[in-house]
Amino acid sequence: MQPHLFGATWANILQRHDRQAAIYGNNREVLRTFADIESERLAWRDKLSSFPKGSTVLIQLAEDAGWPAIFLATLDLSLVMVPLETEVTGQQLDNVIKVTRPHAAIHSNAVSHLHSDPADWTASQPVLLKITSGTTGLPRAIRFRESQLFSDCRNICSSMGLLAEDVNFGAIPFAHSYGFSNLVTPMLYQGTRFVCSRDRLPRAIHRHIEHSPATVLPATPAIFQALSSLSDCDRLGAIRICISAGAPLPAETVQQFYRRYNLRIHSFYGSSECGGIMFDREGRLDAPSGFVGTPMDGVQITRLANDRIEITGTNVGDGYFPDQDPETLQTGRFTPGDLVRWMGESAQLYGRASDFINIAGKKIHPSLVEEHIRKVPGVIEVVAFGVPSPNRNEDLVVLVLSNPPIARQTLEAHCRAGLADWQVPRDFEIVTELPVNARGKIKRSELAAEYMAKRGRS
Repeated sequence: MQPHLFGATWANILQRHDRQAAIYGNNREVLRTFADIESERLAWRDKLSSFPKGSTVLIQLAEDAGWPAIFLATLDLSLVMVPLETEVTGQQLDNVIKVTRPHAAIHSNAVSHLHSDPADWTASQPVLLKITSGTTGLPRAIRFRESQLFSDCRNICSSMGLLAEDVNFGAIPFAHSYGFSNLVTPMLYQGTRFVCSRDRLPRAIHRHIEHSPATVLPATPAIFQALSSLSDCDRLGAIRICISAGAPLPAETVQQFYRRYNLRIHSFYGSSECGGIMFDREGRLDAPSGFVGTPMDGVQITRLANDRIEITGTNVGDGYFPDQDPETLQTGRFTPGDLVRWMGESAQLYGRASDFINIAGKKIHPSLVEEHIRKVPGVIEVVAFGVPSPNRNEDLVVLVLSNPPIARQTLEAHCRAGLADWQVPRDFEIVTELPVNARGKIKRSELAAEYMAKRGRS
């Protein structure tokens, strides 16, 4: 069997570490040694050996210690891995199966045989399909060859200063692009160990970090905000690097977290289509909300008109599957929908091109209103979105997270003092937490749908 890229680096790691601890549980127990992972790899290779090359295999394992071994086994057998979060069920799961046509599904240690038609890999066969939301109701799959995943992993380790001696704390979904690239592949690339943690409660996360050997915390803004709110805590074990991705990082969260733990948060901007894009190497304390630093090692960024950017590099995926969209993504080139404001060589994300709101024929991007409301003392984060209006096409609604809570009248007066009348939100909701998904993302369209449903409007 020909060695592959991760297989070759893994062979060197295994030779050096063998029976040493590789993956830990919440209470510092050893879930796998490096030798255990290799044995598990061989066992999965036997279980999957009946599937022909090019078969797709759906993996739903939550934050499980089995990820490295299964990935190595699928590489060994030239199978196509489809990582999927366990929260994807019902119609969502049916849609993923319809798009990716898997021949097998892995849940826990069980392999289910599925009777799908084989995929036609007319272009180069991928080793992994990342699932992302589509524009037609069906998800889209992004095709990745091993060399592209390897390049992204190398860029991440180099740009972030991740070391072979580090231990990642796994508080993010391993099946998502962020978790897979920051937790699973660095172990196979350079032996960086990790902790499996499935508990999402802030106090439990803090306790597990304190009891673990973790030195790196890749998390989401929501997790960092929750940890900042633990008033009786002022340290985070052996953590030396904090990395935030999945959503724009609020400036107040950066400052509050630093005051609490004396640790800087390094903002990380990436996308499923290409992996890592930009990184705040300094962990700036004076940066505005949405600051993402400078381009990562190995990534080239071209500035386009209307605050758009183009990403090129060996980390960029080969395209969407089954339907292509070459204007957005093709081998080595990706144009994300994010809007970027440049600050010299550094950048700030301030929204997406699709987020513009049409109020009585006038267009406004929600970031303008969000940035204005963030100036109110005590405001931690703001999310603005549009909802259908019978007379004005759309109305503007904002959710405001603050400490202490701020009166609606105060927010409205602040907006009327600094915005045009038509830009003032029609409704302000004061919330105790922002509704984020497991990836730490906030979708304005979902917030709008929930807002309308609560008010009996459609």
